[in-house]
Amino acid sequence: MKKPYKPAKIDLPPLMRFILWVGRPMGVTYVPLHHAQVIYRMGKYAGTKGPGLIYYNKLTETLGPMVSIEGQMKEYELDNIVSLDVVPVKMNVAGVISYDPAASAPELASVLTRLPREAFTSIAGTFVRWALLSIANRYNASELTQHAVQAQVEQAVLEKVNEELAYLGLRVDGKLRLTRVELPARLADRHETIAQRRANILAGTEFHPAEYRRALVAEVIETLGKRGESEAFLNFNEMLESVVSENRPSLPPPPNIVELPSESAPGEPAPPPAEPPPKRLAPRSGPHRPKSRL
Repeated sequence: MKKPYKPAKIDLPPLMRFILWVGRPMGVTYVPLHHAQVIYRMGKYAGTKGPGLIYYNKLTETLGPMVSIEGQMKEYELDNIVSLDVVPVKMNVAGVISYDPAASAPELASVLTRLPREAFTSIAGTFVRWALLSIANRYNASELTQHAVQAQVEQAVLEKVNEELAYLGLRVDGKLRLTRVELPARLADRHETIAQRRANILAGTEFHPAEYRRALVAEVIETLGKRGESEAFLNFNEMLESVVSENRPSLPPPPNIVELPSESAPGEPAPPPAEPPPKRLAPRSGPHRPKSRL
C-alpha cells in the first residue's frame, strides 16, 4: 500500500512555534509553502486553506489530506500524431503541471484532493495529446520541423490545454515546449535525397569551366588506370562524351561553342568566293500584255 504524501519538515521560528503551541488546542495549525490543507465541515468537503498559519473550528470541522499545489515538470512522449498530409509523427512535449483545488468545483475537488500527486500529470497528459492532435493536423510533416511553426503550435496547444483543464483546477504554467519532432524513416530519407540533389545543383552552377575540363581529363586517366591499359589508341572525344553521358545529372551543361571561320594556311590556294545569287527583276507596273505567238 502506498504511503500518503507528507511534506518535508521545515524549521519554524520561535515565535511561530509558540503560537502553534498555544493555539493548537483552539484549532490553529500550520500549512507548509506550496501546499493546501483540505477542510471537511460536518463530514463534507468545505474547501482548502493555506499555506501558512490557518484556523479551523474543531467543533464542526476536521482536517483532510495535505495537497501539493507545486508545479511538476513533466515531458510527454506522444506517438502517432497525424499531420495534414496523413503522416504519423512522434513528438516530445515538456511543461510544468500545477493543481489548484480552489479553481475546481467542490464535487471534483473532493475527489482530486485524495489522488496521489503523480496522478495530476497523468490527467494533464491526456488533454495535451488531444490538443496536439487537433493543432498538428493543420500543418504538413515537414512544416512541423520548422522553428517558426513549432512556436505557433506550442502557443496554440498551451491555450487549448489550459482552456480544457480549467474545470479540473489543473493548468500548464509558463510555456509548453516541443523538445523533439521525429519524422518516419521513409520521409526522412526522402528529405535527405532532396537536400543532396539541391546541393549537387548548386555545386554544378558554381563549377568553373577550367575545373570542368580538368575533372574530365582526370576521369579519363583514372578509367585507363582501372582497365590496366598502359598503351592504347582511343578517340579522346568519344571518351569525353561517354564520361559526360555517365555523369550528366551531376555536371552542368557545357557552354555553347561557336566555330569561327579559320584563315587558310600559307601556300594553299584560297577558296573561291561564293557566287552571289541571281538578281530577280522587279515586276513591271501597268496593264498586263499578252505574250506574242511569234
